[in-house]
Amino acid sequence: MPAPAYPLPASPSPLQLYRHLLRECTYLPPVFRAEIASTIQDRFHRHRKHDPRAKAHLARARTALRTLRAANSGDKAAMEGLISKGFGRSGSRRRELMARFVIPQGPKDSSALEKVLVAPPGGEGRGEGEGAAESSAEGAAAKGKRAFFEKWDQDKLLRILKSQRQQQRDTKGTASWPGNAVKTIDPDQFIPEQTIWGKPPCEKLKQTKRAGWWRRNADKIMPPLGRGEWEILKELAAGAQERGEWQIPARRPLATSPEKTTEEMAARTQWNWKDYATKPAAIVEKPKALKQQRRTGQKDSGPYSVKDRDRELSKRWFQRAYSRTWQLTPTMTQDPNTLKYSFTWGSIQPRLAPAAKHQLDIFEGVDERGRKQDKTPSS
Repeated sequence: MPAPAYPLPASPSPLQLYRHLLRECTYLPPVFRAEIASTIQDRFHRHRKHDPRAKAHLARARTALRTLRAANSGDKAAMEGLISKGFGRSGSRRRELMARFVIPQGPKDSSALEKVLVAPPGGEGRGEGEGAAESSAEGAAAKGKRAFFEKWDQDKLLRILKSQRQQQRDTKGTASWPGNAVKTIDPDQFIPEQTIWGKPPCEKLKQTKRAGWWRRNADKIMPPLGRGEWEILKELAAGAQERGEWQIPARRPLATSPEKTTEEMAARTQWNWKDYATKPAAIVEKPKALKQQRRTGQKDSGPYSVKDRDRELSKRWFQRAYSRTWQLTPTMTQDPNTLKYSFTWGSIQPRLAPAAKHQLDIFEGVDERGRKQDKTPSS
């Protein structure tokens, strides 16, 4: 897709910035366009009123707009980052998927259910007010001692870490995993056998070491997607974007009047000597640099300027990008009998061309075991 033909305004209002962001979202691939647009709309309406960090949010929105324009203009790194955010491999959607994924699914058997249903003993043998006060104090203390990872479904998280470690080994060289690889699935890895005083570690130290291990490894987990979305990603990795419903729309022409077009052309060809006289050349020419032309939309019309060629991301590039994302994406199933989880990851789809007739001739007269059959008729 060619780069936008109009430059970004110097200081747009928040509403103008919001409209520019939504307009650029319409040129993204339809398969993840709704997710990016929904994130933009949610953040705009969340900070629409009484925003104490309005300046920082506007700066972040301008950066997001430049990234969208660069992705729509053929920037591979920007487009691959949007694909990762759209399918929950990074960004806000990954955090939402992880927040739902770590929630325990309830007791696994009858004995675990009985432990949950049996309430702790109350204040027998005490006064009503004294027993209630002490029981509430004990409950608050127990709640304060409970670590964050104890509220998670640790068995499910350890299973996906084990499966992801194997997937990282299988896809070495074909997929780029963000961050460090999963190396261990033992939460007690950093718990020492003895302290510096030669005594066994206390429970507080064990809890602290386990919390540090879970913080490091929870950031590496790739949360699973639903079966339907996982199958769509599989079809895209096989080349489904060539179909009509998944094709990227063409950029719409900019509506301008002939008088305005003439004025813009005259303004572009006229050299603005005041900026060069009052500002450093690096600042004046930065929006028109070759690296920034896709992000800002400003073209350098000088006699010695370097013009960026129109780059369009091919369908084969999108197929490879979806294939890399599919290899980072699992889908989860649960056995109804054992209630254990299993994970299925994306893999490389081999495409072997069928053998030609002259290639199949060498197998003529050979059985399934590779032995040559005897052609002499039996008497």
